[in-house]
Amino acid sequence: MILDKKRINRILIIKFGTIGDLLMMTPILPNLRSYFPDAEIDIFTLKSSRDILIDNPYVTRILTYTPGTNSSWFLINNVRKKKFDLVIDLYCNPRTAFITFLSGAKYRFGFRFFGRNYAYNIKAKGRGGEVHNVDFNLDALRKLEIPVSGKKINLGINIVHKEFSDKFLNENNIKSRNTIGICATGEWETKRYKAGDFIELMKMIDRIYDVNFILFRDNDESRKDCEKIHSEFKHNSFIIPESPIKYLASIIRECDLIIANDSGPMHIAVALNTPVLGIYGPTKPNLQGPYGENNLTVVNEGLACLYCDLVKCKIGNICMTELLKENILSKLEQLIQLNKIDIRRK
Repeated sequence: MILDKKRINRILIIKFGTIGDLLMMTPILPNLRSYFPDAEIDIFTLKSSRDILIDNPYVTRILTYTPGTNSSWFLINNVRKKKFDLVIDLYCNPRTAFITFLSGAKYRFGFRFFGRNYAYNIKAKGRGGEVHNVDFNLDALRKLEIPVSGKKINLGINIVHKEFSDKFLNENNIKSRNTIGICATGEWETKRYKAGDFIELMKMIDRIYDVNFILFRDNDESRKDCEKIHSEFKHNSFIIPESPIKYLASIIRECDLIIANDSGPMHIAVALNTPVLGIYGPTKPNLQGPYGENNLTVVNEGLACLYCDLVKCKIGNICMTELLKENILSKLEQLIQLNKIDIRRK
């Protein structure tokens, strides 16, 4: 089915998931806006992740869903009332497929997943295990024959967020040195580089570079890790104050570079052009890694169990615990050279 561009005035993108999942969807938005400059572009997502889309200049409104509280019929009625012309379902689970099918939209896009084909009249192969998530999402536009002129992950930061980060940095005199962000975050325990290993790695960095460290957290577990790390670096490490995600993002933007687990803050850094060194183990960097040529990743090469996608590990999470710190440090030095970061050595 070929789109009649003149008949598309209201567009809905359905994307549930984590902050990182949403950020890797955002390259779709400027391309859609360029092709449909006057259309309304709404996003349907989880309420817990909606803040990451606020201030995005390409989004008209954000519709939200809270698991366990909203019935499918409630969601269907809300979507139908908006009278969308085009629905792009990037999540494609049974519920979102059903909502798309009953949306009333003339054009309904989704991926060819088992049991969902009935819902869509424009379909593409789901290449989730073959290409990076950014390109997986952009496949929707390619199938719709909408030009893809850019792949930049984007995130809106406003003056209030900047004032918050400026206050934190100035009060602690953090910018008196180069600044390395440490993201000890991660939704899965298996994706998190351990606090003790971060301490040893940071000691190696501290012997070479004259830097301050900013410690990022996103839950109680990472807060405990940050406190443990800070106890070893009281003279030059700073834990971010508890704050909403956009305020955290504004601080990330001020770092010279970030060392991060596979996590939302890592993708935030990518969106804000802060160079990233991602530490990976159970997940694949080529699918979920920091997108863009200015970022690098490091893994424990040679493990048969690498990229297992397991939330729990029965053999000690060796992809993380046995990852040589010298290898991480070598990648860090490559990242500095790649981005021509003027970082002071001791």
